[in-house]
Amino acid sequence: MTEPAHRLDLSQGLREAAAEVCRRVPDLQHVDVHRVQFALFYSRKAQRVLTYARCYPLPTQIRRIRKRWYRLTPVLTEAGLEARYILAFAWTRFWTLEPRERLEVLVHELYHISPHFNGEPRKFASGSWHGPGRKWFDRQVRSLTEQHLPTGLEAQFPALTVELQDGLKVKGQRLQVPYWVAITNDAQGAAS
Repeated sequence: MTEPAHRLDLSQGLREAAAEVCRRVPDLQHVDVHRVQFALFYSRKAQRVLTYARCYPLPTQIRRIRKRWYRLTPVLTEAGLEARYILAFAWTRFWTLEPRERLEVLVHELYHISPHFNGEPRKFASGSWHGPGRKWFDRQVRSLTEQHLPTGLEAQFPALTVELQDGLKVKGQRLQVPYWVAITNDAQGAAS
């Protein structure tokens, strides 16, 4: 009987790379990667702006939307913990980048996580996710990457260096975007 082919778990590999990044970068040491879900999504080819990855904050509070109260459906990590964030990577677009660029994209998405690690995005004085602008944010990310992550670090993580090719066996958590569900008045009182 033949052994099943080993599959590289990209979600777990990205989590391991993120753990090392957060350990080394002071501005990211608040991130608990065990409460972040790492997932893959299919990206539409006809997008105007290429998306390599996305950060989905998962707020835990109830929200009032048009006179009704809502909560976000819970998302569990692979360890069974309630996730505070989802970092999702575009299959296969993310893996067309060079390994160092993949590392920088990972830092970019991690930098969107609030310093309070409360399921909200990091917001700057402007109230924006990217501060004064996307170019400014990208400069911050590049600076963090260059200052704290030595060249070659990405080589330690197969999820950042793998070359996608025919016959390669990989797996990963598929992105399931949570949604807002209305809650009853009884549940609202209990949540307050």
